[in-house]
Amino acid sequence: MKRIVLALLGMSLVCQSADAQFLKKLFKKKAKTEKKASKKSDAIDDDAQTAMLDIAALTDHSNNRNAFLGIPLGIKGDRFEKLLLEKGFTERKAEMKQTAKAYIYDGDVYGVRATVMLAVSDLTERVYAVDVTDETIYGSEAEVKARFAQVKRELQKVYGLGYVDNQGEAYTIQTQLGTINLHYERGSLTSSYSLGFALDDAKAYQMAYSEMDDKEYEAAPRKIESGLAAPCNHTDLVGLGVRLLQNRTVKGSQAVLRNYDYTLGKTTLKVVPATFKMNDYQVIASLTRRKQAITVISLSATDDQEAVCKDLRTYGFTSDDQKTWRQGKMTAVVTTDKQGKVVLTLR
Repeated sequence: MKRIVLALLGMSLVCQSADAQFLKKLFKKKAKTEKKASKKSDAIDDDAQTAMLDIAALTDHSNNRNAFLGIPLGIKGDRFEKLLLEKGFTERKAEMKQTAKAYIYDGDVYGVRATVMLAVSDLTERVYAVDVTDETIYGSEAEVKARFAQVKRELQKVYGLGYVDNQGEAYTIQTQLGTINLHYERGSLTSSYSLGFALDDAKAYQMAYSEMDDKEYEAAPRKIESGLAAPCNHTDLVGLGVRLLQNRTVKGSQAVLRNYDYTLGKTTLKVVPATFKMNDYQVIASLTRRKQAITVISLSATDDQEAVCKDLRTYGFTSDDQKTWRQGKMTAVVTTDKQGKVVLTLR
């Protein structure tokens, strides 16, 4: 089975927060010693997909695909490879003898030498995901954060705004074509850091998923409605709340909110306000202050209550009633307001 994309972060109607270490494991290449003999004809026109018509120009959206460096996912692996090679990438030869093609390449991605791996469906051999890893190993958190910010800006230019995930170590962009996830992580035995990003095409992944013999560890594909993937509405709300609890000063909280792409309002003697919006997803942050200390954090969002509770469990919180959650000295309360928004209150 080919590599599976990390960006599919729980793909029903709700997307879960990303854990960089766990997600990285999903990209481990599974050894394959022989090619499947059966080939499936899918009657998809690669030329039409390669044209990448503007999303607003089509009514059926049948040829709209997520793309990497202008190359649309969903086309055949050999066609994708040809286009990569034309951009100056070189194929990395497999170190071990195997009959299955590796689909691994080296080249420049946003100004840095990087390794690019394609995830290709088993039968139809269509590219459904791309994994990119910088070959540079960053010696400090400051260095990797600078590169993270640079790549984040480049991805935003192509795919639009997303949201900070995994307490600042990841950035996820959800579109109706697919998912893009940028992340960095520290080495297990050293103080060095690695950085990479992955993207998938929702429709191509759906096809690849239907071909998989073993789906036990694979995320379910996003629903496709009128030719486009259903949007996801969940962001790292709990991660933000925990990060704010760890920075209980006015200046510290403001720095965290800026890092999470929140727009700060006018700070008063009692409240530090901020807002965040991405498509239909909106969050209002209201932090109660006492002089320079933050005492209560309130986050209300057009979010999914079940997903927020699941994230609380991921962060080590426990609850008897699914409303009040505790971890050590931290207390979190999950409710809904009159408008149906999820309200997460932490103190």
